[in-house]
Amino acid sequence: MGRKHRSISTTLVVLVLAFSGNAEAQDLDPRRYVNLPVAQNFVRGAFGYSRGEVYVSPGVPVEDADLSMNAVSLAYLRSMDFGGKAASFDVYLPRVCATGSGTVDGERLSRDTCGAGDIALRLTYNFFGAPALDLREFAKHEKQLVIGASIMVSAPTGQYDSEHLVNIGANRWVIRPEIGVSIPWRNWSFEFAAGVRFFSDNDEYLVDETFSQDPLYNLQAHLVYDLSPRQWLSFNGNYFFGGKTYRDGVRAAIEQENSRLGIAWAIAVNSKIAFRLTAHTGVITRVGNDSDTYSLSATYRWE
Repeated sequence: MGRKHRSISTTLVVLVLAFSGNAEAQDLDPRRYVNLPVAQNFVRGAFGYSRGEVYVSPGVPVEDADLSMNAVSLAYLRSMDFGGKAASFDVYLPRVCATGSGTVDGERLSRDTCGAGDIALRLTYNFFGAPALDLREFAKHEKQLVIGASIMVSAPTGQYDSEHLVNIGANRWVIRPEIGVSIPWRNWSFEFAAGVRFFSDNDEYLVDETFSQDPLYNLQAHLVYDLSPRQWLSFNGNYFFGGKTYRDGVRAAIEQENSRLGIAWAIAVNSKIAFRLTAHTGVITRVGNDSDTYSLSATYRWE
């Protein structure tokens, strides 16, 4: 029975990490703040596709803009003991192909490009309800309320060409602190998170301009149901606002006020391998990319 319980527990762990923390998931990230056994390693490979229209501010001379992206990514996560509480560190390495087009002053312009995206690093610390447990201890631990915090840093390492609007990399630093809570109830979990993104300036925007942006705030909620010890289903939603942009100090875009809804399904083959499918779409878009996004990922765990 001990072996069986440990197998089920590690199966759930793999399900939690299956594509969790997709930096491209536009802040729809279920099961980020749940307990994990310490001293575990996870690697995740993922493929995603996104396509949609781009809405710009009134007065900007761009019409009928759209953007499509194909992305593959590799991520690594290590769970650890941090002061007696469960914590984790993960790194995300994307490669993206993007195609964008729009009408500018009556002329249809487009660009196709592929390259490495910006590397993202994140530290997550569950400071309440998540004691640091090894696999044996974790197998006996009952689910409980968990409160945690994380900080993610995105570095300007991606491909960037200052002569083009459509780029893979952002050519700026992004720091994203967040706090979240997971509330279990029978087979259900109710999850909420609130975060903010802070941006450094891009001083090579369109060759010699400076592009800056106000903080962008995000709220997200998830309703997760355990279909069985090997699979779960979640319904996800978010709302993000703020993020006014400026070119050389002059406002270039109005404040964002966008929302997305999505669904995710994860299934574990065994205690080491899991797969996850996700889909989400924009339901409110004031400024930004109103896209439909789909992804498939596989996660592998080892000690």
